[in-house]
Amino acid sequence: MRFIRSGLGGLRSNSFIRKVGIMSSGSALGHVFTLAAGPLLTRIYGPEEFGSLGLFTSLLSILAVAVTLQYEISIVIGKDEQEAAYLVFGSFLITMPVSVLSGAILWFLIHESMLGYGGMPWFSPYLLTFSMMFIGFFTTIRYWSLREGQFNWIAQAFVLQSAGRAILQTVLGVVGFHSAGMLIGETLGRGMGMSRMLRGSWPVLNRYAKQFRWSELVHALRRHNKFPLYSFPSSFLDAIFLGLPLPLLVQMYGVPLGGQYSLVWKAVTVPTVLIASTVADTFHSSLATYARETPERVKKLFRMTSWGLFFSGLVPTIALILWGPLLFGWVFGARWALAGTIAAIISPWYLAQFVASPLSRVVVVLSGQKTKLLWDVLCMLTLGLVFFVAHSMKLAPLQTIRILSASYTLLFLAYYLILRHIVVRFDQLLCAPIQTI
Repeated sequence: MRFIRSGLGGLRSNSFIRKVGIMSSGSALGHVFTLAAGPLLTRIYGPEEFGSLGLFTSLLSILAVAVTLQYEISIVIGKDEQEAAYLVFGSFLITMPVSVLSGAILWFLIHESMLGYGGMPWFSPYLLTFSMMFIGFFTTIRYWSLREGQFNWIAQAFVLQSAGRAILQTVLGVVGFHSAGMLIGETLGRGMGMSRMLRGSWPVLNRYAKQFRWSELVHALRRHNKFPLYSFPSSFLDAIFLGLPLPLLVQMYGVPLGGQYSLVWKAVTVPTVLIASTVADTFHSSLATYARETPERVKKLFRMTSWGLFFSGLVPTIALILWGPLLFGWVFGARWALAGTIAAIISPWYLAQFVASPLSRVVVVLSGQKTKLLWDVLCMLTLGLVFFVAHSMKLAPLQTIRILSASYTLLFLAYYLILRHIVVRFDQLLCAPIQTI
């Protein structure tokens, strides 16, 4: 109880939570559009269309990790403004070829009818290419804004993106675009929200662009090559670990089940992860500052954020367990009751991921990439084992999802312990004497 009181007291008094409040307000307003459009979208589109969107976004979430080879993350910790600006330029340059390659990968999956992608529209690779470009530009300029402490810009961007996707998908569905409406709305929505960040960042970036030197770019990329060498492989395995279950479920049980599963992530997990991402961004910014200037505060920040995330995620988790099918059937329509059952099954996984994912920025700031890579390998082995068992034993869909949820819950608990170990090790080296978190 002492730790709980300490954590809640820190949440009230620390400036960190005020930054979270700024960014979370943007996310919350964006949720209004997302949640308001949800009941409309589920009555306009069926499980097949949601399944197609789920396949598209699953692949996008995996490939998006590679869009800048993780160099955008290093922008926050660049040694000075010039180096950070060159990291922005390098991230922009890397985005273009990676985006084109991503479209080619989707074309191959469609052409070979792999992982359920054979039924995707012919124009999907083009949409994926543009989505990747939008993500690369957006995340790069978002990390620059984080470095500058411009949390309001990021909050506004989240609002515009969420609103844009919701409105476009609704309008395109009403006029009869079917699955194409979902995919086009998703792509165009990702291109919104960057203008304010670009306007605010342009004066500084333009000054360095006029003095651009390739030698400085190469130097900056080499200095931060631990991100493509260690952080990128680890994050890519992470993305596969989280994004691949849906295509595998579609491969085994069909697109309609994939649509039900996809709605769970769209209606419950994705909006909540968006909130967690604002905490992650603020945590990242504060952690980087504390590690440089006041390292003795790192452990307290980790503990405070852990408790805040746990209590924030606990209430929706309990609600999903108790009333998931009822809530989904009432809000989204009777044909989506199965999605509510799935939501109840995955709720412990959701809570564990909700707590651990924002705290994973510890790996970046405190140089724990090698340790985390071992966890990533374990995750991939676990994922393969779950679907091997499901296929061999011909398990029913919900049985497979139950095993998947239990496995992922345990893995994220292990991940949290790894993050805690990294913080404790840092505290032992730089902030002795250590106290137990």
